[in-house]
Amino acid sequence: MTGDERHGAPAPVLAAALVRAREAAGLTQGELAERSGLSVRAIRNLETGRTARPRRQSLVLLTGALGLPAREAGRLLGAGHPATAPEPPAPAELPAAPRHRLAGRGAVLADLTAHLTRPSPGQRWPAVVVGPPGAGKTALVLRAAHEVRGRFPDGQVFVDLHPASRLPVTADTLVRRVLRSLGGVPAPESPEEARARLRDTLSRRRALIVLDNADSEAQVRPLLVDDARGAVLVAARCELFALPTLLRRRIGPLEPQDAHRMLAAQVGAERLRAERRAGAALVEACAGLPLALHIAGLWLAARPGRSPADLADRLADEGERLRVLRVGDLSVWSSVTAYHRALPPPLRTALRQLLPVARDFGIEEMTAHVTPDRSHAVDLLEELLHRQLVEPGRPDRAGRVRHRLYDAVRLYVAHGAAARRTR
Repeated sequence: MTGDERHGAPAPVLAAALVRAREAAGLTQGELAERSGLSVRAIRNLETGRTARPRRQSLVLLTGALGLPAREAGRLLGAGHPATAPEPPAPAELPAAPRHRLAGRGAVLADLTAHLTRPSPGQRWPAVVVGPPGAGKTALVLRAAHEVRGRFPDGQVFVDLHPASRLPVTADTLVRRVLRSLGGVPAPESPEEARARLRDTLSRRRALIVLDNADSEAQVRPLLVDDARGAVLVAARCELFALPTLLRRRIGPLEPQDAHRMLAAQVGAERLRAERRAGAALVEACAGLPLALHIAGLWLAARPGRSPADLADRLADEGERLRVLRVGDLSVWSSVTAYHRALPPPLRTALRQLLPVARDFGIEEMTAHVTPDRSHAVDLLEELLHRQLVEPGRPDRAGRVRHRLYDAVRLYVAHGAAARRTR
């Protein structure tokens, strides 16, 4: 028997109605399963009468997949739920999807939606999107989640694992939070029993869990279930290499042409064309960072009487850039702060010591400016890369791998004190 259905006496009326509808549509059980997102086993149990009282969401998916007219769909739904109390509503917790254009992210978005709608239940290990501060991870996962939410009729749960003004959400707190959303009842007192209850729930419910600002594998691990019927989508601030994932995508700054398209979508192509040099300067000052470009676009859109050159002039001063790139509750400074405050003291010190070196650096500069111990220098560099503060490097002509601080991180370390004073 399938996990998301409650069994009782046989339901011949529903079974017969479903078989007739499927045969009239010329579909096999496997084809109907693929169209509806239900398992073949669930459909077989419905058609043989083993499932007496299916979940209403399952029947909604079936009627949609069969393309039934309203009258026939109503009969099928009525056969499955004759006259009993309605089920509690499925959670719909996703924040609004971003309205601005996600330039340069089309391929990653397509990968995410394809992964989340795989037809085989139990084969959706978490999809993870990782990147530096301000790269647009949250916007990307929310857009993907909204595009596929219709495939998860048991609800969508959203949890920010490390809000700006609070400590990180622990794994046990996350377990209780998700259980409350999906079950509507308090979680067991015992952490082990709560985790077991969550695994059971996830094996029964076709739900989408979206986690934002993940800092560690431990926060996500309680959601790993071999036979899960739903899916988990994660926006992470660092690499989560210890998680078993079928899909991991790293995003970074946009290419110049994509950055220009994103800015033009908000400001207006004509307005930027009239000041090509200023437009190019804005894209360069934002360093391809989607959050910075979005803020710059909002700044100009709110000031139709100001020219792109006005904003470009203000951003030309690196000491002022973090302060200027702020609109309402959006700021590049806050985004970088969230990453920086979680760093242990040795990594904060390493970032400060790297400021005097050239824009790009390698292990030689690490040993010269940070620590003479080469092994320690390698460990520090790998940790900075892992935490998305240093841009992965490429070999130069001499074969040396050169890295660089992400521009927003460099400005934060160099001028963050001034930005804090003006907040």
